[in-house]
Amino acid sequence: MQLIAMVTMLIDHIGFIFSPHTDILRIIGRIAFPLYSWFLVQGYLHTRNHKKYMMRLLALACISQVPYTLALQRFELNVIFTLLLSLLALYAASRIASGTLRAAALGSIIAAAILVPMDYGIYGILLTFIYRYLRDWQMVAGHLLLNAAFFLASGGSQWLQLFSVLGTVIIVNPVPYRGTFFNKWVYRSFYPAHLLLLFGVSVLLERF
Repeated sequence: MQLIAMVTMLIDHIGFIFSPHTDILRIIGRIAFPLYSWFLVQGYLHTRNHKKYMMRLLALACISQVPYTLALQRFELNVIFTLLLSLLALYAASRIASGTLRAAALGSIIAAAILVPMDYGIYGILLTFIYRYLRDWQMVAGHLLLNAAFFLASGGSQWLQLFSVLGTVIIVNPVPYRGTFFNKWVYRSFYPAHLLLLFGVSVLLERF
């Protein structure tokens, strides 16, 4: 599923940069974020060191910010910051014993996701919690409800996001695959690397 996530994200960004009116590219791209959100939950559940995981995400988010801004011309925090906030929320929800401190931590994280411009923001955190606490087709139902709520809240302008439920369907019915295609460093570096490459291509096309 990592390969599917990488390819669909690449297709999405190609569409965003080079063909923004080609809806099919953006529709395919909706598959990517649910998969990355699912990977985050799996990482949270299986990592031996949550703090190290958080620091690794923070480093990747900082490294990715300039390529993200250059390639997409969006002046907000990139999606890795959203995943980092999601990880912090998961940690706070299950690891902070005090109810008061837990509520304060979660409230602060949610406020940051709403007030600070970032890719996916509060939507991303809520989807992460759906993957954490629901199972199988419950996740599909939860994702459908989340998409419906954000579709209505946006007045219908976020209709493309409705297709993101396809990512959850893939999670529930994973594609059979044997062997490994790439190592973890290729996977981790793909986000900033592909954005930097797409920015370079866009600059060359403008010149020629």
